[in-house]
Amino acid sequence: MSYETSTSSALPDGETRTNLIINYLPQTLTDQEFYKIFVVVGPIKNCRIMKDLKQTGYSFGFGFVEYQKPEDAAKAILQLNNLPVQHKRIKVSYARPPGEDIKETNLYIQNIPRSYTLDQLEELFAVFGQIVQKNLLKDKVTGLPRGVGFVRFDKKSQAEAAIVGMNGVVPEGGTEPLVVKVAEEHGKMKAAYYAGYHAGLSNTRGGNTGNKLPQEREYTEFAMVGRQPRFKPY
Repeated sequence: MSYETSTSSALPDGETRTNLIINYLPQTLTDQEFYKIFVVVGPIKNCRIMKDLKQTGYSFGFGFVEYQKPEDAAKAILQLNNLPVQHKRIKVSYARPPGEDIKETNLYIQNIPRSYTLDQLEELFAVFGQIVQKNLLKDKVTGLPRGVGFVRFDKKSQAEAAIVGMNGVVPEGGTEPLVVKVAEEHGKMKAAYYAGYHAGLSNTRGGNTGNKLPQEREYTEFAMVGRQPRFKPY
């Protein structure tokens, strides 16, 4: 999975120029492996894969890296974006603060033709804007497609346009009209994004955990989140 990213070519303001979000991380990628990918670019203050630590330990498929220098963050985007990692290609971009424009960007889609691939699903919706995540659900027992999926856009306006343009449409190769609506957000995933984003900002003002290995920072970074929140959670 992935979460909110910034696709703007303009640099963000202030301290966020060192904070990156990385999407499309393989579920089996460890914190150590994640750290090693990005430390080759430059010194890192904080680095972590966002996980459901309290219950399943399951990776949400995205993580944050905060560099000490803005120029290293910019270099990481140029050098590591679209890098093959295991069976995926990661997406590296500036992390942006939670805000209204990235609410309700994740769409739930029913009646997708069972023969559709992820590429076909993306092609169906790409006309409406930048897609940052897509997923087709499969039956856990049979492994067969369920005809249900998710498409996450970069902006709310793009998702709204996709609902207007695709809800009720019978796609090529399909027999039933699509049902396209805003997905109910995964509360844990939202909390993970908020925590990961603000952990980096808190650490630039407070203590530095840069000397610790990534797995040693899993809880210390969360402990720093609530000190001086700059943005409201969504």
